[in-house]
Amino acid sequence: MVFRKVSVLACLVVILATGQGVAADKSITPDGKPAPSQPNAKPGSKAALEADVSQGSYDKVREVFSGNTTVAGEKLRFPQDNPSVKALVVTMEPGEVTGWHKHNTPLFAYILEGEITVTYDGIGKKLFRQGDGLLEAMDVTHRGENTGEGPLKILAVFLLGDDAQPVVAEDAPGATQPKVQ
Repeated sequence: MVFRKVSVLACLVVILATGQGVAADKSITPDGKPAPSQPNAKPGSKAALEADVSQGSYDKVREVFSGNTTVAGEKLRFPQDNPSVKALVVTMEPGEVTGWHKHNTPLFAYILEGEITVTYDGIGKKLFRQGDGLLEAMDVTHRGENTGEGPLKILAVFLLGDDAQPVVAEDAPGATQPKVQ
């Protein structure tokens, strides 16, 4: 039972990390003949493989993110020890603001509904809207504000491990510096 859970989790991590999933092969019919969409492609031929790569395994696919750097320009680093995945849907009301924080772990976010303006220490503000996918900053202190007119919903997928916490509270930038009089 434990092995099965670990195997399923390992498969999920691979699917999330590579963006590849398992789907039915639509390039050939059940009797082994080329599908009508590729009448000249023999199964396993270069033409069939190229058609499959260009169209993917699904009829309707929209890529929402692909990359290896965060919105802050940090190189993606995967946890090495005790890997796990934690997925949350975060909901914020109009005008609601998060506390200052950072993540210390990879976080893929997908804006399901609404818009959010994120202020990054030393970088500035970035606006993300419904349908945007992003790799959130890990080591840059930031906070988000629902700047839309309706509720904001974000799918947040954390790739945890190395004893990292998904969210680490931080002081506001400049809060620990002595005040100049």
